[in-house]
Amino acid sequence: MELSGRALILAQISADVAVSAVTSTAIVAGTILIVLIIIQFIRTNDVVQSVQRGVVTWIPLIMVVLWVYGIMGLAGYQLNSQTVTIGALALGLGVDYAVHYVIRLEEEAELHPEKDISDWTSKTTATTGRAMFGAALSTAGGFAILNFSGLLPLRLFGQVFIVAISLAMISSVTLLPALYGPFLRRDAKRHLKHHENE
Repeated sequence: MELSGRALILAQISADVAVSAVTSTAIVAGTILIVLIIIQFIRTNDVVQSVQRGVVTWIPLIMVVLWVYGIMGLAGYQLNSQTVTIGALALGLGVDYAVHYVIRLEEEAELHPEKDISDWTSKTTATTGRAMFGAALSTAGGFAILNFSGLLPLRLFGQVFIVAISLAMISSVTLLPALYGPFLRRDAKRHLKHHENE
């Protein structure tokens, strides 16, 4: 039994990196949740609604982090000083997509309250979704350059980040409308009543 040596040092570094990954991702996730609630409060002026909408917008972001770490585990990628930041970065990118998409969905429900969630989603995807796709593609292309790096950790970082960006965009256009639907229907009913009273 050795009390020191390369194996022990590597094991300690791996443990520290794993703890750091969980801590940094949890801090970023908590901060993003608070920001989403504040954004919704500014839009709704209702504490309960803003908390509910913020949490529902936040759920697809957390799913992206779980998917990314799950894919990394299945692919045999080890957490290192580069890949440890993937969870936090995926949240940071995903929140941008989620906020743009949700606000556009709300605008569609307000403009066309007589329609349903599928109409609002297809219109949002055709407009804001296309812009998000272009942004995701250009960002992924930028990180794809890391695949030409001579350093293996940077190549892995580039590959995992491309997956994270793709999943963040996909979760915004698939999970988010499904989860956010009840709020949109409620908004549409309110707007219909408002139009009828005018």
